[in-house]
Amino acid sequence: GTIKVLDEVYGIDYLIKAFKILKDKYPALPLKLLIVGRGLQAEELKKLTVDLGISDDCIFTGFVNHSLVPDYHNMICIPCFLSNSESFGVAVLEASSCEKPVVVTNVGGLPEVVDEGVTGFIVPPRDEIAAAAAIEKLISSAALRETLGKNGRKKVNALYDWNKNLEGIIKIYNDVLSNAD
Repeated sequence: GTIKVLDEVYGIDYLIKAFKILKDKYPALPLKLLIVGRGLQAEELKKLTVDLGISDDCIFTGFVNHSLVPDYHNMICIPCFLSNSESFGVAVLEASSCEKPVVVTNVGGLPEVVDEGVTGFIVPPRDEIAAAAAIEKLISSAALRETLGKNGRKKVNALYDWNKNLEGIIKIYNDVLSNAD
């Protein structure tokens, strides 16, 4: 699943197409796709699920309050962020902090927050076949999901602690100011 604004830039159509590939390959598995968020592409994405014959297995929640985002991350086994463009992966870090393995595209800041094969998988943008293959690895192994999820949580704790990052920024500014003379 994913938690994003339903906008073309976030590649949710590619996630839906990847999901279709996996539903066709594993018809006996009770796979579901959870899409959390609202946006201009909502109706188009819902229509895509109907056209692909997977609408009964796709859940669109619409907007959820930010305070509920961790609850939704914990409902998703494999968070996917298949953006065509992205500045930084805040949603990816949120998912990783919930010990979830992630699948992201190789755009913007996403490769910075995901270690390939360690905290998740990085796939090319606009490539539902590569996305499906990465998701399939995680569907096929609960142990891999658990390991990557735990590694992601460790990475978030080590590198993205709010207080430590704020202290680092203050130190940088103080150093710059003290050398400004």
